[in-house]
Amino acid sequence: MDVSYFCGSLAELSAERLYRLLALRSQVFVVARQRARHEPDGLDIEPDTLHVWAERDGVPVATLRLTEDSSGFLRLSRLCTATKERRKGYATTLLEHAVTLAEGRPIVADVFVRSAPWFEQRGFAALGSRSVVDSEPHLHLRYDPAWLTAKAEANAAGQPYVPAWVAL
Repeated sequence: MDVSYFCGSLAELSAERLYRLLALRSQVFVVARQRARHEPDGLDIEPDTLHVWAERDGVPVATLRLTEDSSGFLRLSRLCTATKERRKGYATTLLEHAVTLAEGRPIVADVFVRSAPWFEQRGFAALGSRSVVDSEPHLHLRYDPAWLTAKAEANAAGQPYVPAWVAL
């Protein structure tokens, strides 16, 4: 069967669908990684939180979450794909949907250091230093369409581009 993609706020999700999204995340972030942690963090039920996911036959195979950051940015988190469904492009498609939903606004994300190259290949750039979350090294990343446009223009002109948020 084909995979279908969805987006919805808490008000648009059934209790069963939210449960299935949280179950997928727990399977990936807790069970598969053998990390004891309380996966639901309360942000899933905030009114402005958007859940974006892919499912096949009513079962989620990949998901991510978008929330409002206190600084006004969109925060991308909890991007994961079911173990048996990896390397099929679902996470990339979800990320593209998140960029579309951002409507030109910057997106920030704290990701596992080992996952950072995957995000960087999709337009994210490191912003700041590493941090440790739940005993795992994380990197703060940012996706900014205005920065990508300026970078492309600078590359076309043969000049190196320095992002505006880097202190010189």
